[in-house]
Amino acid sequence: MTKTISNLRNKSLLFVGWLLFSISASAKQQEILIVADDSYPPYSYVENNEIKGIYIDLINLAAQRLTKDYKIKFVAMPWKRALQEVKLGDAFAVIPPYIHSHKRDYIWPYSAPLAYERVVAHCHDSIDLREHLMMQGDKPNKQSINVGINAGYMILNERLSQAKAHGLIKVWENRSTKANVLKLINRRIDCYLNDPLSTKWVLKDITADNESFNFKEIHQTIEVMVQTAHIGYSSDENNRFKFKEDFVKRFDKALAAVKRENSLDKIVAQYVP
Repeated sequence: MTKTISNLRNKSLLFVGWLLFSISASAKQQEILIVADDSYPPYSYVENNEIKGIYIDLINLAAQRLTKDYKIKFVAMPWKRALQEVKLGDAFAVIPPYIHSHKRDYIWPYSAPLAYERVVAHCHDSIDLREHLMMQGDKPNKQSINVGINAGYMILNERLSQAKAHGLIKVWENRSTKANVLKLINRRIDCYLNDPLSTKWVLKDITADNESFNFKEIHQTIEVMVQTAHIGYSSDENNRFKFKEDFVKRFDKALAAVKRENSLDKIVAQYVP
């Protein structure tokens, strides 16, 4: 009987010790809040109430090397709202912006590149966007081309920005890739600008649900830009994130390590066979 009580006491002490260790370990972990675009598949998106995507997996893989001190938490939301959360200082970082330091001074610094992305235009066959953009000011077109982009995206190159200023194109911001693709299919916009992989991903998803939707009269035309996507950190003017300098430096090092192992290619292959 005495031996049984002693064993129970030892087990209780071991459990209490493990519990205290776990509490101590978790107390040392700093939670990192990263807000993410909820409608940018296959890079970051929500499916069955779960955030997933190429960048989510890549960041989590790099973060495994920092678990002693940091724990990353993702919150998915519309892109413009995500940017606002960082601007207000309520979120530590946002993914996946391109570098626009002169236009988004509330984001600084940016992480090392997560990956390269292309921005292209998908247009109806009846629209020749390239020729339209070459029109001179003394030969104005009577009708503007309607171009869709995702709300909050800064993806107009210099030529498109000038065309917008001269009335050659009208730019319409819509909430998501899906909203833009549907409007493109239904001819509510003439062209849509975005990463081609994301556009085709959504198209495949839409056509799977409704076979009447198709891209038969829509083609990929001009390449608008090639950019790198990043984690964009809050500029933190109020110095709320004391750990910022340490995390930024260590995360870039961890990211470089996982990319040297070709982890990005392996992750992409899981989403895009």
